[in-house]
Amino acid sequence: MTWDDEPPVTAVKQLQNSVSALRERLGDTAQRLIRTESTGYLIRVGEQDLDSLRFAAGVAESRRSAAEGRLERGVREIRTALGLWRGTALEGLGTAALARSAARLDEQRLGALELSVTWRMELGEHHEVADDLAGPGHDHPLRETLHMRWMEALVHCGRRADALQVFHRLRTRLAEELGVDPGPDVRRLHEQILRGERPRARPDRGTRGVHRVPVTRQPWSLAPPVPRQLPQTVRDFIGRTDHLAALDALLPPAGGRAVVISALDGSGGVGKTTLAVHWAHRVQGRFPDGTLHTNLRGYGPGRPAHPDEVLDDFLVALGVHPAAVPAGTGARSGLFRTLAAGRRILIVLDNAHSAEQVRPLLPGAPGCMVVVTSRDSLTGLVVTEAAHRLTLDVLSPSEALALVVGIIGPHRARAEPAAVESLIQLCARLPLALRIAAGRAAAYEQVSVADIVAELAEEDSRLDALSWGQDPYAAVRNVLAWSYEQLTIGQADLFRRLGLHPGPDISTPAAAALAHRPPGETRQLLNALADAHLIEPAAHDRYRFHDLLRAYAEELAGEHDAEDQRRHALDALLTWYSHTAHTADRRLYPTCTRVVTTVAAPDHPLPVADRDAAWAWFTAERANLIAALHHAVDRTMDDHALDLVDALGFLVLMGGWEERVDSAAAGLRAARRSGRTEHEANALLARGEALAHLQHPDAQADLADACRLAQDSGNVHIQIAARVELGQLLRRQTRFVEAQHHLDEARLLSRGFDTGRWEAVAEGHLAALHGDLGNHHQAIDCGTRSATLRRRLGDTDGEACALAAIAVGWQGIGDHDTAIVHCRRAIALGRASLGSQEETLAGPLTVLATSLHALGRVNEAVDCWQEAASIYTDRGLDADAATLHHHIRTADRPPALPGSRSVRTRRPQAGPAGSSERAAGVVGDA
Repeated sequence: MTWDDEPPVTAVKQLQNSVSALRERLGDTAQRLIRTESTGYLIRVGEQDLDSLRFAAGVAESRRSAAEGRLERGVREIRTALGLWRGTALEGLGTAALARSAARLDEQRLGALELSVTWRMELGEHHEVADDLAGPGHDHPLRETLHMRWMEALVHCGRRADALQVFHRLRTRLAEELGVDPGPDVRRLHEQILRGERPRARPDRGTRGVHRVPVTRQPWSLAPPVPRQLPQTVRDFIGRTDHLAALDALLPPAGGRAVVISALDGSGGVGKTTLAVHWAHRVQGRFPDGTLHTNLRGYGPGRPAHPDEVLDDFLVALGVHPAAVPAGTGARSGLFRTLAAGRRILIVLDNAHSAEQVRPLLPGAPGCMVVVTSRDSLTGLVVTEAAHRLTLDVLSPSEALALVVGIIGPHRARAEPAAVESLIQLCARLPLALRIAAGRAAAYEQVSVADIVAELAEEDSRLDALSWGQDPYAAVRNVLAWSYEQLTIGQADLFRRLGLHPGPDISTPAAAALAHRPPGETRQLLNALADAHLIEPAAHDRYRFHDLLRAYAEELAGEHDAEDQRRHALDALLTWYSHTAHTADRRLYPTCTRVVTTVAAPDHPLPVADRDAAWAWFTAERANLIAALHHAVDRTMDDHALDLVDALGFLVLMGGWEERVDSAAAGLRAARRSGRTEHEANALLARGEALAHLQHPDAQADLADACRLAQDSGNVHIQIAARVELGQLLRRQTRFVEAQHHLDEARLLSRGFDTGRWEAVAEGHLAALHGDLGNHHQAIDCGTRSATLRRRLGDTDGEACALAAIAVGWQGIGDHDTAIVHCRRAIALGRASLGSQEETLAGPLTVLATSLHALGRVNEAVDCWQEAASIYTDRGLDADAATLHHHIRTADRPPALPGSRSVRTRRPQAGPAGSSERAAGVVGDA
């Protein structure tokens, strides 16, 4: 029984009456099923007695069948599991606590349904799928993956018009209810249908062979395209002929001997970014290996971008798997220089703060060119890096005139030449001011240029009277103040609210939260501000400020909005970020236990359909989430800070270990300030895990403190996770006795806790540890228990790792045939893995190669080593790959003794645990 508020005074009596009635209904007169304990009641339910467990087991079994190539059997099993459902979960029990559980169960059902129809289409059941999805499609009008499968099935049935109608309904509902467009995958499918193309072919019933389970590919698993990262250029670029020629003259010739660096400096609003981006668009065809661009945020909201953050993005753009991005600025910078060597890449580093920020981002070999913009003169780059300095001033009179004429049109310019000249003088020939003022004239033909000049002159006098100083670039403020007064009330409110945003750019849904408006209405206001040149589009449905405009908007918010209004707006924004981050986090890690179990819902929640959508959202919002966390901590908005830090596990998947340390430290400040021991333990666990990955000596202290505080607060989950992390850390340090103590404690705590996942994790790590110690029979026992639990949970990734650990044990006692059987089962699961294949596939392949080699099956062993080495190389695990290449070179030599470490590399793990479950690609979340 649950109550949303405080339980009534009759709660105990109600509970006793309900239990009595339930026992009578179940025929449990002997009280064997429902037992009375000192603290309450305990019901003992077998796996076959609870439909949710039968459903989960059925889905897990279907995944296993599909992974082994028995797709038809997998379809039968998953449809049987879905057949257990009768309506929505926990229907009629409407308390908030049960509603959350019901939502989780319904999400599992929809995920299984989507998997089922995907497999059935693999088997050619397009007509049946098209008919079967009509009901779920109408019941879940905002679920994009479901609609994609429906559209694909309809097209394969020749019902193209119906497929287009499905898309139209989806797009309309998303726009009306959420103010967003369908995601890129749905739009791409729609475009294919419009062109008359069929979606990717599905095998026909009569021609299918052995099927493999469909695997959702992450963006980095495909061959990376040549990066072209430049933002859009302005259509009416005018002048700067001398600067363009100077940049052209710096283009590196083929066979040049050095990297060419151009440092483009000048005051705010003078047009540095516009010039750099315009020129880069003109010449990027000369750089066939790509164009990289970043905003270093040297003069803007929040903190300047750290070189590590930029290098992460550049390395991934150049094809490095996020998990393979090395730790530390030096290692990242070195890898970037290695990848850039021998290539011709154009790199635009916009809005730099200092030479120190830029240096790690410079390639080292000739052929590349770097353009840096900054308000700083960057003398350090000129002196030490031989950068060519170009200083940008205001436009010349002729350039300024050409810019205004290009915006308002030659006819109006000829009609009011004196007013145009006055406009240019009032704007001090600054491009930013000229674009805003002339853009206003172009937008309202009924308003003359002379009218605008008169308004600007009046504004100029008012500002002078207020003693705004003798800054020669005060014209920008003059134009901004005048332009702000032309806005409608709604536009002005949104402009001020945008000044409160802590990150480098903002999406329409986030702006809607900040402004307390529906997304559709907010989009119209954002477009109006963009038309007025007060913000600029950054990408689809995303906008950014010029840093001067952002500072002005923040200043206006301080003048016009009360402190409680500003804090209320910021509270709404942080609520939106926290809620969306937790929604996306649960798509990436659906079985992971969290401290923050409920997050307040914003007025307009953003749906996150699946893992791909979650990954895309985290990628787009990474800098904003970090900025939002620090903003919350700096303003003592500790509830928001703790909500956010608990949903930033995605950083480790992106290789952002230093960011994870930094964000966890910020969360630790908030937790200690608010006196929340449980959250303090959680932050220490996150920081300790990241420090352990970075091999930092403070990792052990953080993990030990996390364990102690978790014990004090009674949080079993954090106790287990911290002990598992300590066990892993100590095992890597070959402190096996201490490692076993912590893993034994974790196993003891995990028995009967949660779903059994933590017990499986602890058993798996103990199996690996016993393998290290040569306790082969114990390794087999622990590994078998882990594999059994993983199988029951449907955790195919964890099962693959456990099977490989068992195989190592059999190798140790010389039974290679049995080891091979376990390895092949592990490899079948690993090939279908959505997780970290260096553990789920490369590990079992390496163990298999060891046994094959020991039995004299050298060619087969070499094939396994080669495949495993390619996976390690792809993940940046060069030392492991080098070990396997050594095995390949020496494969014709006699094998080492069974169990010898010389014939295998990374020992199979049980699958990461706790926070590190996230680091390894969500083992346990297949």
